[in-house]
Amino acid sequence: MARITRTGSSSLEHPRYDLNDENPHRLHWQVAKNEYIAFQLIIRRTNRHAPKFFSVQSSESQLPINLFQSHYIRVDNAGYTWGPQTTVLPYPDLYPDALIPARHGCLDRSKILFDNIDLPRPGANQSVWIEIYIPDNTTTGVHNATIEIKLDSTTLQLPIMFDVINARLPHEPSIDAVAELYRTYQLEGVGTQRSSPQWQDMAQCYQQLAHQHRMVFMERFPNAPQSKADWQSYRQAFGPALTGELFTADFGYSGTGYGTPVGVWRTPWPQQYDIEITETLDESAIVQWTTLAKSWQAQIDKNGWDIPHQFAYVFDEVDGPSHQSEQDPDRRAYITRAHENMRKVQTAIDQGADGIDLLWTSHSDPSIWQTDDQTTLEGTIRLWSPNAHAANVEFLSNRMAMGERAWFYHSGHPAVGGHSINLPGSDMRSWGVIGARYSFNGQLMWAANLGSDRWPFSQPSYKPDDDRVGNGVLVYPGNQLEKIGFPTAPGPLPSMRLKTWRRGLQDAELFFLAMKRDPEKSQALIRELIPLALGEAVAAGAAEPTWSDDARAWIEWRDELLTILAGS
Repeated sequence: MARITRTGSSSLEHPRYDLNDENPHRLHWQVAKNEYIAFQLIIRRTNRHAPKFFSVQSSESQLPINLFQSHYIRVDNAGYTWGPQTTVLPYPDLYPDALIPARHGCLDRSKILFDNIDLPRPGANQSVWIEIYIPDNTTTGVHNATIEIKLDSTTLQLPIMFDVINARLPHEPSIDAVAELYRTYQLEGVGTQRSSPQWQDMAQCYQQLAHQHRMVFMERFPNAPQSKADWQSYRQAFGPALTGELFTADFGYSGTGYGTPVGVWRTPWPQQYDIEITETLDESAIVQWTTLAKSWQAQIDKNGWDIPHQFAYVFDEVDGPSHQSEQDPDRRAYITRAHENMRKVQTAIDQGADGIDLLWTSHSDPSIWQTDDQTTLEGTIRLWSPNAHAANVEFLSNRMAMGERAWFYHSGHPAVGGHSINLPGSDMRSWGVIGARYSFNGQLMWAANLGSDRWPFSQPSYKPDDDRVGNGVLVYPGNQLEKIGFPTAPGPLPSMRLKTWRRGLQDAELFFLAMKRDPEKSQALIRELIPLALGEAVAAGAAEPTWSDDARAWIEWRDELLTILAGS
């Protein structure tokens, strides 16, 4: 997907997007069931006499079609030097990111946000995002739809053709994609009291959006539920996601994962240790984790929740790289203490419940401690999540072969695509495909809604001086829409980066399906697209991504997988 600025020029990415009437491939896709297909239209006035607004509608379609207009964000300090040096698109400039739906809402409540789309000055672009979902019950064969663009008295018709094959993406994601929410949901106008019905509704709105994107949003808990009232509030807010009821028509839901419970879930416990552990945990600090685990297990048993993958997020980046060498006595003593604390906490959790894994996050390569009995994490950690640069493929593959799980989280080139706004769509799309390439179980985005409280649409970063513009933000608060000229409509708004992350997760599912049909060809295709990534690319000395940022390469790669699945 091209990331075209407000005044940038557009080029033909693929013959599919050549809108010439004589083009037999125009807007023609081969698709699987339970797949989302999306594309951009870029509309531009050529002179001051041209229409100043337009409308887009769909007709002659039995497939669900959603329309969004893109909101452009001024990107200034955007060199992506806070993380690993990552090649970005030019700045300063205006880039599209927040996607404003024509109709917005959740839980069977919706509001029309626009009928017409205003066009900027002549020579400036307006991006329109069109998204089509292919439901399970779509018959195999050709389906047609028409997009109508109306400008004054002129109507332009764009016919779309879908060749639906007899293949379906699973409703249960093969890759756990998790993003963390912060200060919920103070920007949505519902307060912060978790016992409030309005807060609980908003929590469900956010989970529905995540589910439609093959993801889960995890909440931060300053305190674990303890009283009957605490647990009642928890069940009311999150119980429907854990049973799958939240993802049914009874809650106004449609899309992928219909009726399917979340497959991965964070226990409702506080994350107590950040960056550093200053002391050895005493017995009382350890015992509390057994108590919490027993309480959580009691809720699972009582409510019949079946959660395939549970994790506890207690420690965050407490053993990252230091100016000291790993052999330095002070450093070794600290790592020994930190890892011993982890071992004690995991043991305590295991005494209270089954199947809850401590999530390990770090900027350190976990293999550096494996030969030291005092510092090794083997035998303690069962859910590994280093940043992508530190993701030692050989070590983590061995751990997965032993039944443990491995994720990665953000860093930058050449390990994984960057997550800032001024990057090609292939960057966030790469996450899912890299996960499939190396058979990783999941991926973690550290924050999804941590932008500016005052200016969420113009400062979408957790710190104003962070030059990874968009770091911390994948969704925008609908309750703040009036700040950019739209009606207020509480609830999460997706970003283009959220959409391209999902595209990569769908690509991964297509790859897994193709592997069952033709493993040799499928492996060759994915290794051609992603020669090296994660720690393997870093170890090889790559300075730039080994994958192409040319959208055509990604489009044709997906098409090749569909050809395998179609059996032709």
